[in-house]
Amino acid sequence: TDEIMHQDIIPLYAADIQDQLKKQFAYLSGGRGGDGCPVITFPDYPSFSEIPEKEFQNVLTYLTSIP
Repeated sequence: TDEIMHQDIIPLYAADIQDQLKKQFAYLSGGRGGDGCPVITFPDYPSFSEIPEKEFQNVLTYLTSIP
């Protein structure tokens, strides 16, 4: 099973994860896909493999919760 999909999602606020967001390893570019869903961009980030899993989950949870 996919553990990420089965976790209880707790609402996150930008202020709660501001240090993680400042790293800009993922962000909303403002574009939309063919189905109208927002596009999350993963730019080249030199230490991407060193980002803790929880930090990665927090940022993606936050970005996907923005209407």
